[in-house]
Amino acid sequence: MSSKIYAIWGRNSSGKTTFAVNLACVLSKRDVLVGLISSNLTYGELQTFFGQVVSPEEGLYEALREDNPNIGEKFIEYGESKNLFFLSVPTHYSGLLCDTVTLESVERMMNAASLVFDILLVDGVAEINNPVSGVGLWLADGIFTLHRPAIGAQMWYQGVADFVRELHIAQKQTHILLAPNGEFDDKTYQSMVELPFAYELPYIKRAGELENAGTPLYFFRDRPCRHYSKVLEEIANGICGGGKP
Repeated sequence: MSSKIYAIWGRNSSGKTTFAVNLACVLSKRDVLVGLISSNLTYGELQTFFGQVVSPEEGLYEALREDNPNIGEKFIEYGESKNLFFLSVPTHYSGLLCDTVTLESVERMMNAASLVFDILLVDGVAEINNPVSGVGLWLADGIFTLHRPAIGAQMWYQGVADFVRELHIAQKQTHILLAPNGEFDDKTYQSMVELPFAYELPYIKRAGELENAGTPLYFFRDRPCRHYSKVLEEIANGICGGGKP
């Protein structure tokens, strides 16, 4: 299987990181080497999901250094899977480093990482000027765009329309709808955005609790989490075996 890059995108609070973390867990069970990169340049949220620590000698900023001889050593192995590694900013660091990140250094890092991992996932951010997220969208073979029904979500999608058009990434997008928590009607949202949704993920009431406990949804086996994982298994089938997506 040749290396593939997938980006996860959407507005803030759309469930991007939850989706990215759990898709990485599902894929890592399929005998492929998975690398997960966070676009968050302010704080390391992936280590919260995985319940681990990233030292200053590891992580995103070290991976972006031009003289870095081995990109794989800067990724952190997830303790529950020998096939899953993640890259995030260190747990303790100076936030001023985010100003040093360039498009060129990110592209170089991702190209190097794609030679190490079978599948590279980029957990993007809503802001289009983020260099890690932007390069991930540009290099991606496919983009999973998450939607949590809300007026703000519709406004975000309309706001990035020109960006999507300029980068010619519309054809790479797979739109995924998160079931609402009762605050907004999903049918109303679908009629507003007029998009084809390939998948629908259930609302997980305990998602925040599990995140704080360092437990991915994939490893928690109540009914909503099993439903969520079943959808991810279907997506992983498409990534590893052709077909959808």
